Amino acid sequence: MKKKGRRSFLEIVTAFIGGILGLAAGIPLIGFAISPAFKKGESKWVDLGLADRLKNSRFKKVDYTFTAKDGWVKATKKRSVYVTDAGNGEWRVFSRICSHLGCLVRWDESKESFLCPCHGAIFDKTGAVVAGPPPEPLQKLETKVEAGILYVKET
Repeated sequence: MKKKGRRSFLEIVTAFIGGILGLAAGIPLIGFAISPAFKKGESKWVDLGLADRLKNSRFKKVDYTFTAKDGWVKATKKRSVYVTDAGNGEWRVFSRICSHLGCLVRWDESKESFLCPCHGAIFDKTGAVVAGPPPEPLQKLETKVEAGILYVKET
């Protein structure tokens, strides 16, 4: 059996130290590169318009756009909600997305209900499920009024 010399030992030690340094530099770089994919999008307040223009509204459909960041991608999204003036400066804003399969509901004034065209779901004026397969009520969104402008919290 041949003895390994000092040169072999130094080669092994150098390779080991190089591997440790490469790993130490690589882990943070990999973490930096993939971390945006695991971050949840931040919620933000979106302008729905002047509160005075929406005063006395009853389930008025309001369309809006906002910019959302999902990982590395920034995208402009379009949404619509139903806005109701509850009085005393309070507002009720419901998402139009059915909690069953994501179809868009519409307000039927004669039936005083939200109707989903996909599977016959019916929600009352509080967003509660009256009939059909939805597992949850319509999402009620958080609102605020600042400087006369009604905002909704988009998640």
